[in-house]
Amino acid sequence: MIRALKQYIWQEASPRWRKIILTWESAISLAVVILFVWFGDRWFVLHPKTSDITTGLIAYAAIALGFCVAGLTISLTFPQAEFTSELAKPSTEACSYSDLLFVFSWTAIAHWCAIMILFVAILLTDGSQSLLPVGHSGLRLWGVALIAGFGVYCLCQFLITLITLSQVGDVYIRFLRRKG
Repeated sequence: MIRALKQYIWQEASPRWRKIILTWESAISLAVVILFVWFGDRWFVLHPKTSDITTGLIAYAAIALGFCVAGLTISLTFPQAEFTSELAKPSTEACSYSDLLFVFSWTAIAHWCAIMILFVAILLTDGSQSLLPVGHSGLRLWGVALIAGFGVYCLCQFLITLITLSQVGDVYIRFLRRKG
């Protein structure tokens, strides 16, 4: 597993680091972290309860993870080899097919990480407490802020995945019209 993860990071993620880090979804996520650090003490003292947030986010992340794995699987088994070949042709700097597979896999990995982080949060916190109870530590504030920021990143990344899927559908329709 470690070797495969290392290979994925080295061969797939690191060449795309600008497309991962220097994006709107990363900027929005960072803004959420900053907002939680500055205003979380005032916004989340009484509600919501930790268990409400974590279980809801785990359910969302699990559904999104399943969607991405299904999308990745379908992308690997396109019905027309000619269409797959067209997507696999390198454009100016990248291969559309490789980018499509990466979007699905990166989004799936982000959601898998979110699920693992949320399970750890459930184990380490009292679910009946509010998200940031009175007298919480700075570590808890930063932990909640980082988890919230990562959750927003996952939501944004899932939106990017849906948009990408729509774009592939549009390309496929144009392909079919040319061939039909």
